[in-house]
Amino acid sequence: MDLNRRMQEAYDRTASEYTARYGEVAPAVVERGMQFLSLLEPVARILDVGCGPGQYMAWLEAHGKEVVGIDLSFGMLEQARARVSGALLQMDMRRLAFPDRSFGGVLCIASLLHLPKEEAPLALREMWRVLTPGGVLLLSIGEGEGEGWEVHRYFGTVQRFFARYSQGEAERALADAGFVVLERGRNQSPLRTWLQFLAVKPVQDGLMNE
Repeated sequence: MDLNRRMQEAYDRTASEYTARYGEVAPAVVERGMQFLSLLEPVARILDVGCGPGQYMAWLEAHGKEVVGIDLSFGMLEQARARVSGALLQMDMRRLAFPDRSFGGVLCIASLLHLPKEEAPLALREMWRVLTPGGVLLLSIGEGEGEGWEVHRYFGTVQRFFARYSQGEAERALADAGFVVLERGRNQSPLRTWLQFLAVKPVQDGLMNE
């Protein structure tokens, strides 16, 4: 079974439990999220990549933003529908079905880490592609080393794939995709340390670097 199918089934099976445990907006993300909002154009549309149960999408909508959420898991999208009004679509972050320059901002919270490191550049380039010039990415990923399938104490024997990054690895991946990092931070949750980045798609001489 391929990674997409395994991850979709894992989150479909655990969607309700996941939402009950992790369905609220993390305070550390709110702080970085306010910086993210301050960098966006007032009418910027936002793409929430790996929106899960929709907590961050709902938070952005509460701030008056138009948001589109995507996720591999139908179970997660069903959870999100209970709390958001924007479009929700099943989609692979490595193949975003949107035209170039569709969004002024991209949010990717605890989602890129579910791809093998060798495939993460595909997703980052897609996020870059759908951003407008000067568009902003808020990325949050787990700090650490290695990658592989893991079980979680709250979800029984269900396995999920995780890739952990050092700060240097993450910054190199963002730079290779064409982003310029504006802000970086680190915060501790009960189970792991998270790296957060605010990065921009630069405008060069009034044109995108394409």
